[in-house]
Amino acid sequence: VSDANFKIRGNLTLTSPNGAEVWIINTAHTITWTKNGSIANVKLEYSTNGGTTYPNVIAASVNAGLGTYSWTIPDNPSVQVRLKVSDAGDATVFDSSDANFIIRGGFTLSSPNGAEVWTVGTIQNIAWTTFGSILNVKLEYSSNNGTFYNVIVASVGNTGVYGWTIPDAISTQCLVKISDVNDPNAMDTSDAIFKIRGSLNLSAPNGGEQWAVGSSQNILWTKVGSIANIKLEYSTDSGVTYPNIIVATTSAAALTYAWTVPDSISAT
Repeated sequence: VSDANFKIRGNLTLTSPNGAEVWIINTAHTITWTKNGSIANVKLEYSTNGGTTYPNVIAASVNAGLGTYSWTIPDNPSVQVRLKVSDAGDATVFDSSDANFIIRGGFTLSSPNGAEVWTVGTIQNIAWTTFGSILNVKLEYSSNNGTFYNVIVASVGNTGVYGWTIPDAISTQCLVKISDVNDPNAMDTSDAIFKIRGSLNLSAPNGGEQWAVGSSQNILWTKVGSIANIKLEYSTDSGVTYPNIIVATTSAAALTYAWTVPDSISAT
């Protein structure tokens, strides 16, 4: 007979997560395993240091025969996460993830999220919600539908809102992106494009003037933003329609245009 006792034990194989997964905080994911032998219950734990230690208990005892457990991802971000399944009655029977996976925070950007029209020089709120304990965020914008992003602020406290002074970046193809300062892959962008536009203010004529046919009068305006050219038109029905073109295009930067008043006598 054997000189001393030996051991027959069961076997566990962890099938998910097994490496390279990216699981977002507060979302639900399924842990799966298989077993050989009459193992009654398993213990589930996870590590955030590549498996050096497993101090985090997910479940102390789960029916081993189920082979599955729904795990709501905790607020414990790391790029070196591994999971271990072990026999609840014999800790020497276990299996762990073959490689690291990632627990990551996340965002939902709510504004701007598409179709907004924001004017150069105004202050508009960028707003978002956060999944996980992300301390600081980076904010960027694109004016070419995401091909390239410009920095709004490299690092700001994660308060869920940021007052952005709209830059002179006139475009109909704008997006905003928010990301974790420490993990640029934890990010969200506007779901659809929005618009940044300039503005114009007409100062003359602005009401009450009496301009005689044939006289030369200065049309005056100011602008905000890099508007290159403007079109000038006039109405004789109080602005219901503008069928009369003064000039189809002239330099916006001139801020003035000498208009020879046409023979379109009207008080409106």
